[in-house]
Amino acid sequence: MSMYTLSAYPFRFLNDSPERLDFHIKSDDYLSFVATKLGFIEEALRNCTSGLSDQERTVANELRHDLRYVQAHYKITPRSGSEMQTMRPSGDLLSK
Repeated sequence: MSMYTLSAYPFRFLNDSPERLDFHIKSDDYLSFVATKLGFIEEALRNCTSGLSDQERTVANELRHDLRYVQAHYKITPRSGSEMQTMRPSGDLLSK
């Protein structure tokens, strides 16, 4: 089984509070922030003894590209009232 670790700085970067996420959304850089987080995970996995397969690397690169595209072309706006979804303690969304 391959093990990987994140250095102290990226770990703090990945462990954000809901308030910090709200900050990134209001600053209009949330999707870039998520793409950067994904980059840290990719880097940690590359340092893993088995590394990433070509398919996994392609998926991660495409996801980061998609996040940057959406960041450049769209803006996140808050839902209100009946549009809001409920989250489980696990972070999963409940179906409507």
